[in-house]
Amino acid sequence: MFNNITCLRTRIESLFITFVLFCYLAGFAHAKPSVFIRHTFYSISGLTPHDLRTQMDKNGPGAKSNIEGDARTKWAVNCRFGLRQDTGGCRIHNVTTSVKVTFIMPRWKNADKGSPELREHWQNYMKALQNHENGHSDIGIKAAQEIESVLTGLSPMRSCSEMDRKANSTASDILNSYKKKEMYYDIYTLHGKTQGASFH
Repeated sequence: MFNNITCLRTRIESLFITFVLFCYLAGFAHAKPSVFIRHTFYSISGLTPHDLRTQMDKNGPGAKSNIEGDARTKWAVNCRFGLRQDTGGCRIHNVTTSVKVTFIMPRWKNADKGSPELREHWQNYMKALQNHENGHSDIGIKAAQEIESVLTGLSPMRSCSEMDRKANSTASDILNSYKKKEMYYDIYTLHGKTQGASFH
Protein backbone atom coordinates (compact mmCIF):
# COMPACT_ATOMS: atom_id res chain seq x y z
CA MET A 1 0.00 0.00 0.00
CA PHE A 2 2.88 2.37 0.71
CA ASN A 3 5.99 3.42 -1.14
CA ASN A 4 9.40 2.98 0.44
CA ILE A 5 10.33 5.73 2.84
CA THR A 6 13.55 7.72 2.99
CA CYS A 7 14.40 10.70 5.10
CA LEU A 8 17.15 12.80 3.59
CA ARG A 9 15.45 16.15 3.63
CA THR A 10 13.18 14.94 0.88
CA ARG A 11 9.48 14.30 0.36
CA ILE A 12 8.00 11.05 1.54
CA GLU A 13 4.77 10.00 -0.15
CA SER A 14 2.40 7.06 -0.04
CA LEU A 15 -0.63 6.09 -2.09
CA PHE A 16 -3.02 6.79 0.77
CA ILE A 17 -1.55 9.15 3.32
CA THR A 18 1.10 11.67 2.37
CA PHE A 19 3.92 11.98 4.81
CA VAL A 20 6.28 14.87 4.22
CA LEU A 21 9.32 15.27 6.41
CA PHE A 22 11.84 18.05 6.04
CA CYS A 23 14.52 17.87 8.72
CA TYR A 24 16.86 20.81 8.51
CA LEU A 25 18.67 23.27 10.73
CA ALA A 26 16.55 25.93 12.38
CA GLY A 27 16.33 27.82 15.61
CA PHE A 28 12.65 27.62 16.54
CA ALA A 29 11.22 25.70 19.46
CA HIS A 30 7.68 24.66 20.36
CA ALA A 31 6.48 22.67 23.33
CA LYS A 32 4.17 20.65 21.08
CA PRO A 33 3.43 20.33 17.37
CA SER A 34 1.61 23.16 15.66
CA VAL A 35 -1.42 21.78 13.84
CA PHE A 36 -2.93 23.27 10.69
CA ILE A 37 -6.21 21.82 9.39
CA ARG A 38 -7.82 22.30 6.01
CA HIS A 39 -11.10 20.90 4.69
CA THR A 40 -11.68 20.22 1.01
CA PHE A 41 -14.78 18.75 -0.61
CA TYR A 42 -16.01 16.93 -3.70
CA SER A 43 -19.60 17.48 -4.78
CA ILE A 44 -22.34 14.90 -5.05
CA SER A 45 -26.06 15.20 -5.74
CA GLY A 46 -29.15 13.03 -5.54
CA LEU A 47 -32.47 12.55 -3.81
CA THR A 48 -32.20 8.94 -2.67
CA PRO A 49 -29.63 6.95 -0.66
CA HIS A 50 -28.86 5.03 -3.85
CA ASP A 51 -28.20 8.28 -5.74
CA LEU A 52 -25.79 9.54 -3.09
CA ARG A 53 -24.06 6.17 -2.80
CA THR A 54 -23.56 6.05 -6.56
CA GLN A 55 -22.22 9.61 -6.64
CA MET A 56 -19.70 8.93 -3.87
CA ASP A 57 -18.52 5.79 -5.63
CA LYS A 58 -18.12 7.76 -8.85
CA ASN A 59 -16.63 11.04 -7.56
CA GLY A 60 -15.03 10.11 -4.24
CA PRO A 61 -11.34 9.61 -3.51
CA GLY A 62 -11.70 5.84 -3.82
CA ALA A 63 -12.95 6.04 -7.42
CA LYS A 64 -9.47 5.96 -8.94
CA SER A 65 -7.74 3.77 -6.36
CA ASN A 66 -8.09 0.36 -4.78
CA ILE A 67 -8.56 1.86 -1.32
CA GLU A 68 -12.03 1.99 0.18
CA GLY A 69 -13.65 5.01 1.74
CA ASP A 70 -15.73 8.05 0.89
CA ALA A 71 -13.22 10.42 2.49
CA ARG A 72 -9.47 10.81 2.79
CA THR A 73 -7.15 12.41 5.29
CA LYS A 74 -3.71 13.57 4.23
CA TRP A 75 -1.24 14.73 6.82
CA ALA A 76 2.26 16.07 6.60
CA VAL A 77 4.83 16.37 9.38
CA ASN A 78 7.45 19.08 9.26
CA CYS A 79 10.33 18.85 11.74
CA ARG A 80 13.16 21.27 12.42
CA PHE A 81 16.11 21.13 14.75
CA GLY A 82 19.38 22.86 15.54
CA LEU A 83 22.80 21.30 16.04
CA ARG A 84 25.48 22.61 18.37
CA GLN A 85 29.06 21.35 18.58
CA ASP A 86 30.90 21.61 21.92
CA THR A 87 33.54 19.72 23.87
CA GLY A 88 31.06 16.96 24.68
CA GLY A 89 30.17 16.34 21.04
CA CYS A 90 27.37 17.52 18.79
CA ARG A 91 24.03 18.03 20.49
CA ILE A 92 20.60 18.45 19.02
CA HIS A 93 18.46 21.31 20.31
CA ASN A 94 15.36 23.36 19.55
CA VAL A 95 13.45 20.46 18.01
CA THR A 96 10.08 21.61 16.70
CA THR A 97 7.38 19.94 14.65
CA SER A 98 4.22 20.95 12.85
CA VAL A 99 1.46 18.98 11.17
CA LYS A 100 -0.65 19.95 8.17
CA VAL A 101 -3.88 17.97 7.91
CA THR A 102 -6.16 17.98 4.87
CA PHE A 103 -9.58 16.34 5.02
CA ILE A 104 -11.27 15.41 1.74
CA MET A 105 -15.00 14.95 2.35
CA PRO A 106 -18.19 14.63 0.28
CA ARG A 107 -20.60 17.57 0.09
CA TRP A 108 -24.23 16.97 -0.81
CA LYS A 109 -24.93 20.04 -2.92
CA ASN A 110 -28.72 19.69 -3.29
CA ALA A 111 -29.41 18.58 0.28
CA ASP A 112 -32.14 21.21 0.59
CA LYS A 113 -34.25 19.16 -1.83
CA GLY A 114 -33.85 15.91 0.05
CA SER A 115 -36.42 14.44 2.42
CA PRO A 116 -36.07 15.12 6.16
CA GLU A 117 -35.32 11.42 6.70
CA LEU A 118 -32.55 11.40 4.11
CA ARG A 119 -31.02 14.61 5.46
CA GLU A 120 -30.93 13.14 8.96
CA HIS A 121 -29.41 9.92 7.64
CA TRP A 122 -26.76 11.98 5.81
CA GLN A 123 -25.96 14.15 8.82
CA ASN A 124 -25.46 11.10 11.00
CA TYR A 125 -23.22 9.56 8.38
CA MET A 126 -21.13 12.70 8.03
CA LYS A 127 -20.58 12.86 11.79
CA ALA A 128 -19.41 9.26 11.84
CA LEU A 129 -17.24 9.77 8.75
CA GLN A 130 -15.58 12.85 10.24
CA ASN A 131 -15.00 10.95 13.47
CA HIS A 132 -13.19 8.23 11.54
CA GLU A 133 -11.09 10.73 9.61
CA ASN A 134 -10.21 12.48 12.87
CA GLY A 135 -8.62 9.22 13.91
CA HIS A 136 -6.27 9.46 10.93
CA SER A 137 -5.46 13.04 11.85
CA ASP A 138 -4.69 11.99 15.42
CA ILE A 139 -2.18 9.45 14.13
CA GLY A 140 -0.34 12.17 12.23
CA ILE A 141 -0.28 14.44 15.27
CA LYS A 142 1.02 11.63 17.48
CA ALA A 143 3.75 10.92 14.94
CA ALA A 144 4.89 14.53 15.19
CA GLN A 145 4.78 14.41 18.98
CA GLU A 146 6.92 11.28 19.07
CA ILE A 147 9.42 12.70 16.60
CA GLU A 148 9.78 15.85 18.68
CA SER A 149 10.13 13.91 21.93
CA VAL A 150 12.57 11.28 20.66
CA LEU A 151 14.79 13.70 18.77
CA THR A 152 14.96 16.00 21.78
CA GLY A 153 16.28 13.08 23.86
CA LEU A 154 19.00 11.94 21.45
CA SER A 155 22.42 11.58 23.07
CA PRO A 156 25.32 13.71 21.73
CA MET A 157 27.41 12.30 18.89
CA ARG A 158 30.97 12.97 17.82
CA SER A 159 30.11 15.15 14.85
CA CYS A 160 27.14 17.17 13.68
CA SER A 161 27.02 15.26 10.41
CA GLU A 162 26.53 12.06 12.41
CA MET A 163 23.85 13.69 14.53
CA ASP A 164 22.10 14.99 11.43
CA ARG A 165 22.00 11.49 9.92
CA LYS A 166 20.86 10.00 13.22
CA ALA A 167 18.03 12.52 13.60
CA ASN A 168 16.81 11.93 10.06
CA SER A 169 16.95 8.14 10.28
CA THR A 170 15.21 8.22 13.66
CA ALA A 171 12.42 10.41 12.32
CA SER A 172 12.10 8.14 9.28
CA ASP A 173 11.77 5.07 11.50
CA ILE A 174 9.06 6.77 13.54
CA LEU A 175 7.12 7.67 10.39
CA ASN A 176 7.37 4.06 9.22
CA SER A 177 5.83 2.89 12.48
CA TYR A 178 2.94 5.32 12.05
CA LYS A 179 2.39 4.15 8.48
CA LYS A 180 1.65 0.74 9.99
CA LYS A 181 -0.71 2.32 12.51
CA GLU A 182 -2.58 3.87 9.56
CA MET A 183 -3.08 0.47 7.98
CA TYR A 184 -4.13 -1.21 11.22
CA TYR A 185 -6.54 1.60 12.04
CA ASP A 186 -8.43 1.04 8.79
CA ILE A 187 -8.29 -2.72 9.20
CA TYR A 188 -9.68 -2.61 12.74
CA THR A 189 -12.42 -0.12 11.86
CA LEU A 190 -13.16 -1.55 8.40
CA HIS A 191 -12.49 1.92 7.01
CA GLY A 192 -14.85 3.45 9.55
CA LYS A 193 -17.73 0.99 9.25
CA THR A 194 -17.39 -0.14 12.88
CA GLN A 195 -17.65 3.54 13.84
CA GLY A 196 -20.90 4.01 11.98
CA ALA A 197 -19.33 5.46 8.82
CA SER A 198 -21.35 3.40 6.38
CA PHE A 199 -23.88 4.83 3.94
CA HIS A 200 -26.41 2.77 1.98
